[in-house]
Amino acid sequence: MPDQTTLLEEQEEVEEEHECSWCGSLHSSEDAAYECCPRYNCPSCGEEYREVYDADTCCLYSCSECGEQFEYEEDALSCCSRNFRGWMPDLPPVDNPYRVEIPELPGRPVRLCSLEQELAKGGAMVARLLFDIGIADDDDVKHYHYGGSRRGRAHVEEDGSLPSEGGEVVYDRFNLADNPEGLSLALAKIRQLRDLPDRPVGTSYAAGIHVHISAKAEDGSCFEPRDVSALYELWCYAEDMLYSFSAAGWQRHRQPSDDYGGYCKPLPKEDGATPRRVWQLLSRDRYFGLNFARLFGAVERCGCGAARMGDWSSCDCGAFDGATVEWRVFNSSTLPRTIHAWLVFAHAMTAHAKRHELGTLPANPYGSQSREEKQEVLETLLEILPLTDGERDVIREAADRSPGL
Repeated sequence: MPDQTTLLEEQEEVEEEHECSWCGSLHSSEDAAYECCPRYNCPSCGEEYREVYDADTCCLYSCSECGEQFEYEEDALSCCSRNFRGWMPDLPPVDNPYRVEIPELPGRPVRLCSLEQELAKGGAMVARLLFDIGIADDDDVKHYHYGGSRRGRAHVEEDGSLPSEGGEVVYDRFNLADNPEGLSLALAKIRQLRDLPDRPVGTSYAAGIHVHISAKAEDGSCFEPRDVSALYELWCYAEDMLYSFSAAGWQRHRQPSDDYGGYCKPLPKEDGATPRRVWQLLSRDRYFGLNFARLFGAVERCGCGAARMGDWSSCDCGAFDGATVEWRVFNSSTLPRTIHAWLVFAHAMTAHAKRHELGTLPANPYGSQSREEKQEVLETLLEILPLTDGERDVIREAADRSPGL
């Protein structure tokens, strides 16, 4: 007869239960507990999961920005990365880049110029390029309206209007009369990237070029209210020609009704517009092809009282130091000669506003003129604007490659 101890051990063995590690239910055997809930194994490391999705994604790498998963960590890191992680192309040196220069002329004082060159692809690569050639302080793509760039330096930042692989190259407050070398080299190197067989850098109708011209010249002279009206009148006279000229190298301007036309709208027209009326017309939208938003903002910020009295040149509180006239009309480009043509034309017409006699030019709205009429407008402006003969040649060359001119 078994003793009492043996009977107790047999009873405990019979009553022992096994718990499912997933749901916690009890079973009479380990096999039953293991088979209670489905189990899936990672095909790479064998780690066990209850859900098939967890097993399948166990050894995948996720992009920290958008969550997309990749088999290789490098792909995940570069998915939404603001850094270029690949191999930079071996570009030949550029000893004498095309010189994007805007010297001082009678009636055209030196003004600082900022350029925003939008790219549809290659933003991270260009950020690395600018850093490598010493034009940028950082090698990554910055967030939108980064605001950390220094005078005479460049950076690349995100822009929600562009594809995610693109970016906006910002050249901040360059003096193109005394120091055009930095901008000239940067544009030349970006063009080299664009010309590679696989075109890692490119433009599209989604991208444009914005030119900011300082309202206060380096000699201390400043735009005045009547100058705003004069530039408005000059623009309205040139508008139909400008939209053709601003599409140099393209089949058309990006203004026609599509997804991208809202970023450079034609100006509302009014004959004999006064400074007050121009303010009312153009302050309601910052997406006109000619934009005074930063200049109007300086007037509102002026704390010394000069702006409220209409004497902008006498402002000594610094409100106008960052004020600009913005030209938003240009299609994007990577060709330095075309960009130079656009820059010098914008500078010359902005400068000429100070000596333009109001009420002497008719408006030629976008889409209203024939090719011959637009060519006549261009030649009239080339005669009266402060330009060198070489600059006129550069402008005419760009016009020859412009649709409708």
